[in-house]
Amino acid sequence: MHLPTLQTFIRRIRPEPLIVLAWSLACAAALLADEQGAIDVGDRRELFVDRFLLDRLDGVEQRLHSATPREVVMVCDAAWEGSGCGYETVFRDGPLIRMYYIAADLTSADGTKLASRPIFACYAESRDGVHWVKPDLGLFEYDGSRHNNIVWSAPSLDNFTPMKDPNLDCRPGEQYKAVSSGPGGLWAYKSDDGLHWSPLADQPIVTKGAFDTQNNAFWDPLRRHYWCYFRDFHNGIRDIRVSTSPDFRTWTEPVLLRYPDASDEALYTNQILPYHRAPHLFIGFPTRYVERPWGPSMNALPDREHRQRRMKFHPRYGTAVTDGLFMSSRDGRTFNRFEEAFLRPGLERRDNWVYGDCYQSLGLLETPAGDPTAPSELTFYVGENHWKGPKQLRRYTLRMDGFASLSARGRGEFLTKPLTFRGKELALNFSSSAAGHVRVELQDCGGRPLPGFELADSDELFGDTLERVVTWRNRADVSALAGRPIRVRMAMRDADVYSLRFQP
Repeated sequence: MHLPTLQTFIRRIRPEPLIVLAWSLACAAALLADEQGAIDVGDRRELFVDRFLLDRLDGVEQRLHSATPREVVMVCDAAWEGSGCGYETVFRDGPLIRMYYIAADLTSADGTKLASRPIFACYAESRDGVHWVKPDLGLFEYDGSRHNNIVWSAPSLDNFTPMKDPNLDCRPGEQYKAVSSGPGGLWAYKSDDGLHWSPLADQPIVTKGAFDTQNNAFWDPLRRHYWCYFRDFHNGIRDIRVSTSPDFRTWTEPVLLRYPDASDEALYTNQILPYHRAPHLFIGFPTRYVERPWGPSMNALPDREHRQRRMKFHPRYGTAVTDGLFMSSRDGRTFNRFEEAFLRPGLERRDNWVYGDCYQSLGLLETPAGDPTAPSELTFYVGENHWKGPKQLRRYTLRMDGFASLSARGRGEFLTKPLTFRGKELALNFSSSAAGHVRVELQDCGGRPLPGFELADSDELFGDTLERVVTWRNRADVSALAGRPIRVRMAMRDADVYSLRFQP
């Protein structure tokens, strides 16, 4: 109940003075508690990938979106690459985009023999994310020659995941760091150029874990420590663990990630990094692993003969299938994970619906859209043709901030929890149909429309844009409300809202 409404009610019923006082104090205390509990979003970009900001949805649902497959950008057909290439890591480094990936065989091309050759880490580079070059590095020997793009080789190598360290206090010669499986656990490596690597320490940095997939570490400038995410098991189920470190040498006891509203499913790679447009938010793209019983549907999947030959080495080599998920976190340990797939194996063709589908690269790139008049988009990569090879790498694109949205197919609205902000304007990343729209109302923390910012004052938003400033009767300035607890109400028709930001 708002305070003015309470005062009107008191005048009507004329209660005893002590009752009036007690009631007024209780109401004021509740209002103060609301204000003190307001979420401070500052001028951060907030994505609607979870329910953190949301109080109420009416005719609006949280909707996971999918990426668009584009061209094949790389074929792993060199003799040292093999049928099991994967675990791609990509990041921008000045004018270059660097890619690191594992080169390995799974079985022989006909599926009759298991691979026995060593696993290598390889390197490629690009300037646009589409055209890639595998440089002749001359660092490691394969089959009597050093003419290859092998960037690292070591005993028990199963994965190798580099990063460029933005920590201003990192030691000389450690501008590039990597984690990789090795004897006894997860090892750390260092480099001053991203190509010549050496162990950072003489023993593993983490020993409690399985590590037999892509593990990754990164510096968090907001929390001022490193994170390392890696694979392990609980109750026989593949899972993801996390550890932190102030210096990349001493790490905390690993803990299991939590997914409060999701099923307990087997997860392989994690692909967790801060989202560059909202670095307080971690996003991940874990690979979901599912072992299916042999039955009519399994029997009908592509290339049954090769699948059955693989099963002679282990049944799961033929009966396991994988897809890609999406999740996000605000504390690095508890994740909101969507139950539905972000990436599906897709329409059946010769070499898909196998254990190895939908393994997504680590790292998102901003790349130009195909239409030069359109805004930039997000790029990542997904491998195809596992087990038989040559493996190929396909580029996928996604709208900026476009992982999930608040979506109204007909009419609907949503209301946020109380929040405070810094800034002068409210900008939305949204899309609508030709007949759709979004209208915005700002309320006090008790839910009362603020004068001049009521729904009736809101200018109708329609279109499809990464950033549109909200106006009320052609006025955009909300700076008078900065620092004051408010709620945001949006009324929508056939529209999606991906993110909002109170910007300077």
